[in-house]
Formats: sequence, C-alpha cells, structure tokens
Amino acid sequence: MKTLSKLLIAALTMGLIGCSSMRVSIDYDQEANFAKYKTFGWIKKKPNLPPRKQHRRSLVERQVKSTVERELLLKGYQKAIGDKPDLLIAFHIGAQNRVDVTHYGYRYGYRGHRWGTYTEVEKYKEGTLILDLVDPQLEELIWRGTAVGTIHYPETVGQKMEEAVEKMLKKFPPQ
Repeated sequence: MKTLSKLLIAALTMGLIGCSSMRVSIDYDQEANFAKYKTFGWIKKKPNLPPRKQHRRSLVERQVKSTVERELLLKGYQKAIGDKPDLLIAFHIGAQNRVDVTHYGYRYGYRGHRWGTYTEVEKYKEGTLILDLVDPQLEELIWRGTAVGTIHYPETVGQKMEEAVEKMLKKFPPQ
C-alpha cells in the first residue's frame, strides 16, 4: 500500500505542476505582409487605476515594455523616432481570483482502509497579458499574443510577464 500512496502523491504533484504552467496563444492576420514592418512604437494610454494600484502596475508595465523592446530589437526591428512607426504596440494586463474545487468520492486512510469523501479547495490568482500589434496606416490589429498563467507570489509577476512576452514573440513575425 505504501507504493500505491507514493504513486498517488506523485501523480497529484505532477497534475498540480501541469496546471500551473503558462498558456500562450497567438493569432494574426493571414493577409498581412509582416516583411514591410521595420519600426515600432507604443500606443499612448492613460490607466484608470486608484493611486494605491498605480505604483505596482507601473513597475510591471515597465518590465513588459522593456522586454517587448528587447525582443523586437533582437529580431532586427528599430524603435521609431518620432510619431510614424510601422507598428504600434499596446498591451493589457489583468488578474482574477480563481477557485478550483476537486471532490474525491473516496479517501484512503491508514493501511489502505477506505473512509469518507474528500474535497480539496485551491484559491489562486490568474494573470493575463495581451500584447497587440497594430498597423497604424490601416488602423487594424494584425497580431495578438495572449498569455494566461497562475500567479503564486506577487513578487514574481515581473518575471512571469517577461517569460510571457518571450514566449509570445518567439515566433514573431509569422512565416
């Protein structure tokens, strides 16, 4: 029975690790000619946040911006000087409290004796980053990357955002 317990614990641990991974998806305009884009700039926006949340958000926003710029520069794009970039970039950040409830119709106790049921409740925060690339001449969205992942510790949000941007831009521009 000890072997069965160890296998069950290992399976549950692997399941929880699998649930905590980041999901990244990309969508883009199949008709867009990505070869014509050489420069980029940021869409100007003003956040509507209470003062206590603006400080933390500005730190994360700086992290996202610097990572996007670094990744695009590594790919040969240039940051536009002036107000006429080939691509405009915008991003949106959000977080939501989530609850997962798992109900087991059985529970094994000491020496494998079956007794009662077991319900497991997990509360966590799920973060979302959406990265949009817009053609300013067409005024149309041509590429969107979305990353969704679990935020276990607030101090790791910047690192998670950097990882999300890197994963999203890994296959940019589309071939």
